[in-house]
Amino acid sequence: MKKNILLISSLLLSNAMIGTLAAETFTLTQADQNNLSITLYSNDLALVQDTRLLGPITPEDTVIVKDISRKMHTQSLQIKDAGIITEQSLNQAVISYKSLMNSYIGETITLVKTLQSSDQEIRQSVKLLSVDKHTVIVEIDGAIESFPLRSEVWRFVFPKKPTNMQLRPSLTFKSQGKKTTNNIQLNYLTSGLEWQMDYVLELNSKRNLLNLKGLASLFNRTDTLYKKANIKLLAGTISPPSQNQFKATAPMDMMMDRTARLETSTQNIGDLKLYNLPQETTLFPHQQTQVPLLSAKNIPVIAGYRYDLHITPYLDNHETKTSPSSYLSFNNDKESGLGIPLPSGQARIFNPDKSHELQFVGASLFSQSSLNEEIKLETGKAFDFSIRHRQTSHEKTFNGVIVGIQFIFNNSSLEEKTLDLTATFSNSWKIIDSTYPLFKKQGRDAHWKIKVAGNNISVFDIRVRLNTTQ
Repeated sequence: MKKNILLISSLLLSNAMIGTLAAETFTLTQADQNNLSITLYSNDLALVQDTRLLGPITPEDTVIVKDISRKMHTQSLQIKDAGIITEQSLNQAVISYKSLMNSYIGETITLVKTLQSSDQEIRQSVKLLSVDKHTVIVEIDGAIESFPLRSEVWRFVFPKKPTNMQLRPSLTFKSQGKKTTNNIQLNYLTSGLEWQMDYVLELNSKRNLLNLKGLASLFNRTDTLYKKANIKLLAGTISPPSQNQFKATAPMDMMMDRTARLETSTQNIGDLKLYNLPQETTLFPHQQTQVPLLSAKNIPVIAGYRYDLHITPYLDNHETKTSPSSYLSFNNDKESGLGIPLPSGQARIFNPDKSHELQFVGASLFSQSSLNEEIKLETGKAFDFSIRHRQTSHEKTFNGVIVGIQFIFNNSSLEEKTLDLTATFSNSWKIIDSTYPLFKKQGRDAHWKIKVAGNNISVFDIRVRLNTTQ
């Protein structure tokens, strides 16, 4: 009986040892990657779809996936075609000066001092007690000493790399196993990747036509190289997941892609627009890459000026002198050479000088535009076009006041300028007299379009009745 028990115990132990020996660790690197697709959003977010080749695995095996984003949102991770996943973890314990310090608290390290008078070094074994932002506290021969965390005189030497630390972050997972060699796919959201749209608008000398170039700026603020990725750009506003992430502060290098104009396809994803870049793009760590996304030439444009003011029923003896805002207006339609969804971004406007050299004349926020919409971009303040206005009369009536306002427009340039003037009234109103005809009435606003000839001063008077009774 005892022999049978011993035999059974021996067999069980032997099987356990065989199972332990059979467990293997498989490491997947970027060399195993055969497809990479990234969808970039405009709010520090991206969806990564990473396909790699993996052979058969057992439930005891561990798979380590390297070259993944340290800023991965682990809650979003999905591993497909690798069997039923039993556990997964993101290993972010990457070796650094701070992480080494924290891992050796309570342990013995070496303090080294370099003598400036010679190249000799003094070495002392110390016990690391505490580390904060600027100071290290150690025990030396029973005494407590403090040293600066970073110093040109002192440095710390660690005996070896902690086993739980890596050179790069990695993903580890186990599954119930699979019997074939096939592609597995990692899908996850990550911070540190995003895109934004940048527009370059080039006006002609008459300022009635412009060329538009749309550049997609792709940002990689991670330590990960994304090699030959299929890039998709999602335009629109989404509600991002709540995620506390480290913000990279390293300087961004610019790498300009000098490829020719690209034909970019778009599609609807719910209420959003998806743009597909037609060629693979490599996103280098801590770099910004620009790729041409769209372009159009000879778009009819109106270069105009705008001024808004608020008119109240109160007596006002002040005179205001200012300059109107300059703007560009054009239509997003096929007749203008556009007629495509345009994502929001930053627009930079250039105007040729007399020698036909382009000069930067202003920037404006470019709001997203659907088909057949009017686009208006404010570019700055007019230099040679000024406005003075003052209250010329104030008459009380039984139910309010009649206010007179005079505007003096001084166009000192040689070209005629068109001014969009908007008056917003604080009370119900009615125009009694106006030098120029009212262009549009809308709620509390009155709109005029006024043309002021070059090298000319124009006077514009209005009288308006403001009702102050309810």
